[in-house]
Amino acid sequence: MKKQKWIQILFLVVFIGVMISGKLPVWMLIFGASFVAAAFFSRFYCGWVCPINTLTEAVNWYYKKKGITRKQVPAWVKSPLLRFMILAAFVIMIGLTLRLGIRVPVLPLMLVLGVVLTLFYVPELWHRYLCPYGTLLTFPGSVARKRFLVVVDNCTGCSICQRACPAEAVEISGAPKKAIISPSECLACTACAQACPTNAIIYGRGEA
Repeated sequence: MKKQKWIQILFLVVFIGVMISGKLPVWMLIFGASFVAAAFFSRFYCGWVCPINTLTEAVNWYYKKKGITRKQVPAWVKSPLLRFMILAAFVIMIGLTLRLGIRVPVLPLMLVLGVVLTLFYVPELWHRYLCPYGTLLTFPGSVARKRFLVVVDNCTGCSICQRACPAEAVEISGAPKKAIISPSECLACTACAQACPTNAIIYGRGEA
């Protein structure tokens, strides 16, 4: 837990430094490496590297402590088409910034947008439906060799992990009810594993 937080803070500092120095390609290189690694180790960029997630986790912690509730994800946002339209717009803006030298502060704007939305809506809105980074990472994440898995024999179907997940990556189904984690949507943030009262969620390879 503490190790994860220190790593998140480290990458947040790196992100701020990269943005101040104007060296966007450096951060894109970090994301590119994380994209490839996601096919082997799951979406650790989201849970351990992404500065947006680091700041939104701070918001989530504060809101939980104060008992503040937020709006749910609007139904119209859940359209898969919207996710890919946002992704396309993001890729175009990054391309213009890198190739034509057009200075559009894409990444800082995303950071502000993600945090502001999380002030008013549940984190699933950003992580699951609006973040273009997340949409890209669903592809390698879906085939990740190592991922978060549910040990079926230990799972009681209590849905605590489902409520803890900030990306709607956990479903409770079957008879008897058991948790199922979607590897494509899982942020590898460890929230579900930390919340599970029976230690039924592990990080490993293959089927649990």
